[in-house]
Amino acid sequence: MEISKLNKNITPSGTMAISNKARLLKEQGKPVIGFGAGEPDFPTPAHVIEDVKIASENPTYHKYSAVGGLKILRDEISRTTAEYSNFEVDADNVVVTNGGKQAILTTFMSLLDPGDEVLIPSPYWTTYPEAVKISGGQPVIVDTSFENDFKVTVKELENKLTEKTKALVWVSPSNPTGVVYSKEEALEIYNWAFERDIWILSDELYEHLVYEGITSPSPATIDKDFEKTVIVNGVAKAYSMTGWRVGWILGNDKVIGLSKKIQSHATSNVANISQVAAYSALKNGLDSTNEMKKAFNKRREYALKQFDNINNIKVPKATGAFYVFPDISHYTKGLIENVSSSIELCDWLLEKYFIAFVPGEVFGKEGFLRCSYALSDNDLEEGLTRLKDALDSI
Repeated sequence: MEISKLNKNITPSGTMAISNKARLLKEQGKPVIGFGAGEPDFPTPAHVIEDVKIASENPTYHKYSAVGGLKILRDEISRTTAEYSNFEVDADNVVVTNGGKQAILTTFMSLLDPGDEVLIPSPYWTTYPEAVKISGGQPVIVDTSFENDFKVTVKELENKLTEKTKALVWVSPSNPTGVVYSKEEALEIYNWAFERDIWILSDELYEHLVYEGITSPSPATIDKDFEKTVIVNGVAKAYSMTGWRVGWILGNDKVIGLSKKIQSHATSNVANISQVAAYSALKNGLDSTNEMKKAFNKRREYALKQFDNINNIKVPKATGAFYVFPDISHYTKGLIENVSSSIELCDWLLEKYFIAFVPGEVFGKEGFLRCSYALSDNDLEEGLTRLKDALDSI
């Protein structure tokens, strides 16, 4: 008998695929340097570890807890959202999830009916279209231009608008480009969506990682009652806690109510110890985050300089997250034997030079690759030196 048609409709995570391939080569003793993983290379803050050790001995945390999340964590999410993100959300309008991915998937399951369309600007994080499809919706990719730093415009969105359009995916700073929208650019998009009664799913996991200017305002600063806004966030990126798997959804009563129903059947609650870890991270402030941010900015500047020194490569203005998204299309035009796409170029770089990048096709943009600079200074320097040597040899 056939299994679900989803098997033919969705693809596995492309970023995870390149990470797995790099890991296998490392296990074979190859000197692989990975630019693929979207996670900080810093340890989780020490105070988080200490608080978790204490909590692990508390029998209260050995049992099931509320589907929506521990009250201490939801209260802290409410407090820090007001402090850092400049909008208010009641703790009862928070659902703690198993990472940002579950937050996104649960949000789409809460918003979409079969056939509903979701506008997704390209390049995009790989999970967005797949989560839409899993939820029964139809992703509609909105192409953007390198010349505009891959920032989507109202005109581009309007061209893809139909009577089935239900939601818009919004992320600034961007994964995979590192691009940050200005306040004026963001507000123009928000107003366009709200005037057309379109939901905005705003992915704000990188809000604390902006190196020039300020981060984009959240759509919730306008839509204060969350009438057409859902926010997803978490501790993974800003606090170096990817493995703890804690994210959250902020929304109105209806969205949060349905999200709880879905989560009650999917995972019950998030692991209590992980929730305590997230609570500890939030309550102790951004000191550790800001130290990471200094290091990331130094690496960003170095990476941009190195790419600038490689012939025939262009890079959009990356001022946030920890990625750059260079145009490497010059090297996919037959200059290298059996290389005619960014997928094949990334395979060539990994197999011959042991440097792992994620090809642009994974993000909806052929001719590009994503380079994460969330790795040690030594690995960053060595890896980008190998890249320059590889491309200069052609």
